[in-house]
Amino acid sequence: MTQKQDIHGTDWDYLIVLDACRYDYFKENYQDFLQGDLKKVKSRGSATPEWLWNTFDGKRYNYNYISANPYINAEGLTLGDLVSGEERDWTALDQFQNVVDSWITDWDEELNTVRPEDLTDTALNNLEYSKTVIHYIQPHRPFISMEETGFEWTPKNKLEDEEESTLRKILDRTRPFWDPIFSSMPYTFQAKVKETLGLGNDYEKLAREKGEEEVREYYRQDLRLALEEVARLIEGLDGKVVVTADHGELLGEGGWGHYIGGKEDELLNVPWLEVEGVSNGN
Repeated sequence: MTQKQDIHGTDWDYLIVLDACRYDYFKENYQDFLQGDLKKVKSRGSATPEWLWNTFDGKRYNYNYISANPYINAEGLTLGDLVSGEERDWTALDQFQNVVDSWITDWDEELNTVRPEDLTDTALNNLEYSKTVIHYIQPHRPFISMEETGFEWTPKNKLEDEEESTLRKILDRTRPFWDPIFSSMPYTFQAKVKETLGLGNDYEKLAREKGEEEVREYYRQDLRLALEEVARLIEGLDGKVVVTADHGELLGEGGWGHYIGGKEDELLNVPWLEVEGVSNGN
């Protein structure tokens, strides 16, 4: 049985979080950049909000949190403010000793994300606290390795006040009931049905336009971009380092992306690497 991710019960000085990083892809790629003891653990959520409220559950943690993900912010915005259909008042300011908003200072307007090298630089300049979490957005979409900015991603990582339709809210709440049905369908058929019902997302649109294997390669390349920067970051750290993820990602296994309440192994199985050093990279 896979052990649950135990952030608070493990000895670390620096916890590096890769957003939406699957265990299997991490295992296949990390040794080009990092050395250490890797094991598979089960995340406490299948999407960042769920992981946050299950992992940091109302206590005050003596952590410095440097984040490229706006769900962890120093602006006082709650998960209820940011997540459709949720009313939780969870906010990073109540949980952590200090929060550094890399997603504000380092946001790339053209790419609609935070480049991993910019987060590394910000992290290296904000290490005055004893225990620090550094949260990279990669390999989460949008993909830097696409090398184009014309694809119209839904700006889910930007704090825009967009009202979702009543239909979308209903669909989000009932996802546990209808999603297993789509998981058993051929992808081309389920994509057509989802698009007709308004269930599709920008990830599925990308898979249709670029091809499924190409999208998986974008994901892998963005993971490697993040790992290269993690290796550079670690060279500037003095202490015990663990690399993990908040959740995984569906890459065509019945769907694309991730959602709250998911039970798929691809969403819940994440890496836990106790770092011993860095590799040369290739």
